[in-house]
Amino acid sequence: MKIPEVLAVCLIFAMVAATALAGDDTVIVASAEKNLPFREKTVAIPPLVTERYEYYDVHGSCENDLLCELKRKGVGWGDGKRYESFTSWHVRWNYGYANEMQTCRADSFQVSVEIVFRYPKWMQTEGAPRPLADKWDNYMKHLIVHENGHRDMAVEAATDLTRTVSEMSPAQTCAQVDRAVQILSRARMNKLNYDERHYDEATNHGATQGAIFP
Repeated sequence: MKIPEVLAVCLIFAMVAATALAGDDTVIVASAEKNLPFREKTVAIPPLVTERYEYYDVHGSCENDLLCELKRKGVGWGDGKRYESFTSWHVRWNYGYANEMQTCRADSFQVSVEIVFRYPKWMQTEGAPRPLADKWDNYMKHLIVHENGHRDMAVEAATDLTRTVSEMSPAQTCAQVDRAVQILSRARMNKLNYDERHYDEATNHGATQGAIFP
């Protein structure tokens, strides 16, 4: 890939935020404006965030039926458990090189974050009990709050990485710039993974936030 007058570099991190799977839905694109403190001599662009929603169907006319469906169709995870909802993120970044005074620095650095939410969708039958529908709506409302927390952490990590790279000092060679960017990016993605594990532990995968059914 080329950027006019500079060599473009593209790296990809495909990671998953813990806590189910099926049809595709709408796509929402947003730009994460964070008022980043960019220096004038460095061109760095705010992260570009894309959100996509996927759903798996659950059926039932009583709490037990719905619980069984959630447990059966939820996504299996590395800890051997199944979770009712899931947020994954894919982070990639592009940048070019600016050469000046026999030095090299990252230029036009931009991070792209693709967020995929996976939620259960209750296929309600006509005449479903109103109290059951209310419980489900309340559960979904809090489930979304929990998963949005995972999204926000990924966007924050992308913003922090953009800020950090924009503040890098020039290096003697562009190869040194690449190594520095790789070190910074891996460190920030590792921190993101740690923060997400702590978030799930602290919230019991959303239970303490009200994401529990019935």
